[in-house]
Amino acid sequence: MATSATTDSISYEIKQYIKPESLKREFDVNISRTKTTIHVLQWNVLAQALSYTKGNFVRVTDDIVDFDTRKWRILEQIIIRRPDLCALQEVDMFTCFLENELPKYGYTCVFVPKTNSKCYLFQNDSKNFKGPDGTLLCYKTDVFKRISQHGEDLPDDGRREKQIFAALDLEHKPTSNKIVFIGTHFKSKKEFKTSRTYQAQAIVEYIRKNYSTRQHVIVAGDFNGETDEPFYSEFLNFGLRSAYRTKMNDKEPSFTTWKFKGRDGTEREQCKAIDYIFYNPKGFTPKAILQFPNKSDIGPNALPSIHYPSDHLALEVVFDIEQ
Repeated sequence: MATSATTDSISYEIKQYIKPESLKREFDVNISRTKTTIHVLQWNVLAQALSYTKGNFVRVTDDIVDFDTRKWRILEQIIIRRPDLCALQEVDMFTCFLENELPKYGYTCVFVPKTNSKCYLFQNDSKNFKGPDGTLLCYKTDVFKRISQHGEDLPDDGRREKQIFAALDLEHKPTSNKIVFIGTHFKSKKEFKTSRTYQAQAIVEYIRKNYSTRQHVIVAGDFNGETDEPFYSEFLNFGLRSAYRTKMNDKEPSFTTWKFKGRDGTEREQCKAIDYIFYNPKGFTPKAILQFPNKSDIGPNALPSIHYPSDHLALEVVFDIEQ
């Protein structure tokens, strides 16, 4: 696959750790960035505390998820195509790494940690425990002015950790449009689809209550469910659309996460599309999407891999802003 990455713009500080080269990806079409376009990144980066291999990522070796190497690959994938807006989940390395690094590349960051993060279960792992994971929203400081920010727990099912969403109300400086940008992470596992429905309803109600007249709304996240679940319909019925589905002839990608997990001594493959970028079609038109690799591009051991630091693949969309 040819690359659309601007590798020349990556500093030596990062490049020295990116060996071998990262997985190559490209946009489906070439599009010029203008003052009426915005580039959005959505990515579950995989919490360092949850990246352990024994009994978890069974086809992954410890060196692949070593923090001192993986953190640079994560930073590279965030900044390599210079998105204007980023929604990141499972971020547990904010205060120890990204908080200092991302501003070097022109980003302002808003981090909302999870209440009772699962990462706390690994506090005794001094090598990999970095703090609670959460959702991180980033925006280019020279492109947006922050009006307000908000973070909130989502309805939960009584399990240990609570899921969250983070919201930014921004002014897009080149066009003066007000843009609502929301990042979230829903409950995992098939048996919790009812929880995901309630969580979608909570976000829809938040938008309805606070931004009922806004047309420039984007909701990005790891929703941990496929298109046949009710949560997906909640967003569509509200009037939002999936950017990848719009650009891919009414289909989502074949998968956005692929891994082999170990449970009770049994290897189980997980390969599905559960990450989305939803948008209001009255406010935006998706013009380009970052294409997904095939399994053969990734390799038989799935993700994370020596070429890619997370078990989820990033979604990237270039939108045209409707005036």
